[in-house]
Amino acid sequence: MRLVSTKIIAEFLMAKQSTVYSWVHNGSIPFHKLNGLVRFDMDEIENWVRKSTQSPQCGPSMSLKKPTKQDIDKIIKKAIDEVKG
Repeated sequence: MRLVSTKIIAEFLMAKQSTVYSWVHNGSIPFHKLNGLVRFDMDEIENWVRKSTQSPQCGPSMSLKKPTKQDIDKIIKKAIDEVKG
């Protein structure tokens, strides 16, 4: 088991840290909470990436509502508050 931080995962997935926190909040990414700190097992993340496939419903004809900046700020604040305990 190799535990890494949100920053490392964001770099590995080429995503913003706020996106990773959003995934943690939604429960869509495997993570561990250690004394209020969010950590990720690289083996679990690599398996999660391998298993992730595009949904057949997603495509050019499907329109998704994009969250507003305010929505993202609320998600990040809530995730940070949960991490702090």
